[in-house]
Amino acid sequence: MMEGQQNSTNPTVNDEIDLIEILKQLWIRKTIIFYSIIAGGCMGLLIAILTPNMFSSSTSIVPQISGESKVGGNLSGLAALAGIDFGSVGTSEELSPYIYPLLIESVPFQLELMHSEFNFEDSEEPVSYFKYQTEIKTSSILEVLKKYTVGLPFLIIKAIKGKEKMMGIDLSGSKNIYKFTEDEAEVSEILNENISIDINDKENFIKITSTSPEPLLSAQLTEKVTELLQKYITKIKIAKAQENLVFLKERMKEKEINFKKVQQKLAKFSDRNKNVISVISSMKQQNLQSEYSLAFGVYSELVKQIEQAEIQVKKDTPILTTVQPVQIPDEKSSPKRLLILLIWTFLGGVLSCGWVLVESPLKDIWTKINS
Repeated sequence: MMEGQQNSTNPTVNDEIDLIEILKQLWIRKTIIFYSIIAGGCMGLLIAILTPNMFSSSTSIVPQISGESKVGGNLSGLAALAGIDFGSVGTSEELSPYIYPLLIESVPFQLELMHSEFNFEDSEEPVSYFKYQTEIKTSSILEVLKKYTVGLPFLIIKAIKGKEKMMGIDLSGSKNIYKFTEDEAEVSEILNENISIDINDKENFIKITSTSPEPLLSAQLTEKVTELLQKYITKIKIAKAQENLVFLKERMKEKEINFKKVQQKLAKFSDRNKNVISVISSMKQQNLQSEYSLAFGVYSELVKQIEQAEIQVKKDTPILTTVQPVQIPDEKSSPKRLLILLIWTFLGGVLSCGWVLVESPLKDIWTKINS
């Protein structure tokens, strides 16, 4: 019984002994831990000082959703006889707000945004964002260190691979195929890092935020992104209505020519048979009159449908209502220097404690391997 009781208490005793042993090891090597914490704090302080201030500007918008409507008239049957279907004209299909982030990240959007002009502190006149990033902006000390330390392997791989070339391929004639240049791809990455769009499902609003080292630039970026987003949403949203409008105008030109021909034909027949009284003449005039009425009805209906289609284009044009306008930020949004200092100090302590605990077992393992 005594042996069983002793065995049952051994795990606890061993656990306590292990814990005490760990604390002893840490206490013995407390100097290393102390200096590691100091080194981590110094590194955090250096990073906090060298990290440039960033300013964030945002705006909140609400997309106005229009209801579904169809344009039509009493003479739609006449248009159907002419081979024209108005059943689907003016149908409104809403564009989901979840598509907005994809639009902002799309190549055409990025190209137009980066080649838009803004005011910068380092430039006396407005220049494009692309030109500023590639020709005017000077990299900070931290960015240079990051590029040639953490990013050094990527630079080596990039140098080994060399620049990609698309030999024998000309994309100038294509409207739907895009390709970034090397510099444009880098600027696009910067834009993607500094521009965000958040969709609030509960409150039904969209928040667009831009971050930049310059307060005025962050506000300008937010304003430009909102403007381009409105443009691209409108282009997609009213594409169908515009196609219908173009289709109607083309058909109207055709029916207008036909209507004028029938009109002239009826007028000439009436003039030639003004004083003629006969059944054949009367029947022919009735046929021409019916043909004229049909042509006039189709033409009139097309004119009405074009007016309604133009109204529908304006109606389908989405409106992004601004509920919180863009403001130039007064305070920086990052970096959180105190937080950086605490994180690096804590990291230095954790890493040193881990090294103290695994150093001895690693030496034993290495000795056994070499023995």
